[in-house]
Amino acid sequence: MSGTDRSWTIAPTLLWFAVCLGAGLWALDGGLQAVADRLTTPRGGQTTQVAGPTFAAPQVVASTQDDDEDAAGPSVGGGGGGGAPSPASGALEDTCLDGTPEACKRWAMDPFYRAVAEEKRGKLGRPVRVSWYGDSVVATDAIPGRLRTRLQRELGDGGPGFVYVVPPHRFCGHEAITRTSGGSWFSHAISTMQTPDGLYGVGGATAETDDGRATIKLVAGKATSIDLHYLAQPHGGTAVVLADGNEVVRAETKGDVKEPRYAGATVGSGAQQFKIETTGRVRLFGIDLENASGAVVDNLGIVSVNVKSWGNANPADFAAGLGHRGADLVMIMIGANEAQWLGAGDKDTKLYAANYEKVLGPIRKARPDAACLVVSPTDQAEATDTGYVSRPVMAPLIEEQRKAAHASGCAFFSTYDWMGGKGSAAKWFRKGYVGSDFQHLTRKGANKMADAVFEALMSGARRYAAH
Repeated sequence: MSGTDRSWTIAPTLLWFAVCLGAGLWALDGGLQAVADRLTTPRGGQTTQVAGPTFAAPQVVASTQDDDEDAAGPSVGGGGGGGAPSPASGALEDTCLDGTPEACKRWAMDPFYRAVAEEKRGKLGRPVRVSWYGDSVVATDAIPGRLRTRLQRELGDGGPGFVYVVPPHRFCGHEAITRTSGGSWFSHAISTMQTPDGLYGVGGATAETDDGRATIKLVAGKATSIDLHYLAQPHGGTAVVLADGNEVVRAETKGDVKEPRYAGATVGSGAQQFKIETTGRVRLFGIDLENASGAVVDNLGIVSVNVKSWGNANPADFAAGLGHRGADLVMIMIGANEAQWLGAGDKDTKLYAANYEKVLGPIRKARPDAACLVVSPTDQAEATDTGYVSRPVMAPLIEEQRKAAHASGCAFFSTYDWMGGKGSAAKWFRKGYVGSDFQHLTRKGANKMADAVFEALMSGARRYAAH
């Protein structure tokens, strides 16, 4: 007697597996052509030069110092030598927006340096604002939090800055506050659970409730200025902010159409605890908690963000949020997710600069008077028969980001080159700077990187002030 014919069960299973695999690659790589690229294109590829503002690429100083993870180190500020400011600050490459690198009248980083100089003279009238966008490498707040600490030691405690009332993901942290919530909240973000209207505000995330409440408490110090970002909408409700138990903001969120609005207040003596209570349908983007001077660093990192995620946001809404927030420096650090699935010769890799310019364009348009800084991802490693080696896509991915930054009038910080370039992820792992995924930095590595960014920023500010 012949055995049972099982082909009718195996064939459909294989077919469904192939369909699911194709759909997964489609979703990750961005379409059918990208799937074809991964199957047919050799790893490699050439880059093309993009016309745009001029810049002078500095000789990058690779990281060599084994910094203590708990020591912030000395601050860098004050005056310096005379002469025109140099575009090179270690791994930070500035871009000339008016003139040539040899005789430049206006550099991309000037607005930030100017704000620092005015803050030091006591003439800015508000804190220096840095808004740092990114993926999960940024979202934990280990890197932005360290930069926040260093800048506040240099310029003063400006407060936590912009924070999500309810974060879009449990790994979206903020080390200057503790945060709790109750009731029913529904969170949406440009890279996670999206909302059909594309309204996410300046932070790329929104939270909606019918009965929610939340408490934000500063870890240290107080905040004197409150600015609630919310959505006016039909059938809206009421949001109340209490500062140390006293009502300071009452926002009626009902409106004829959906549009971003803001409700602010000043608490003369400052407050440490802020409670948000809602009645009816309320949708919040976040809240600014600041002081009259100092520095703030907004952590706007969201898990799973990639270069195409910004396309999920309504451009006008995002621009309105950027304009209202008024950051002196907008930083963008993405690419860690793309590096997980892109190959060096893939179509999406070749088009990466163009896609990145779609991210930077709206930011530059909405904040033409702000500095813009693209921060590259770190080196990433993958397992091979000979050990852990850099992913082949890293070098071309970094170069595409560099081209997009300079073409868009932004400065560029090559974390990849600063940490040592090709092969540095494995070396950093052996030193305890990178986790076992070769993507996320350990606390020691995050401190090291944030300190390098801080030193580059302050070195540039010092040269600007001396010029």
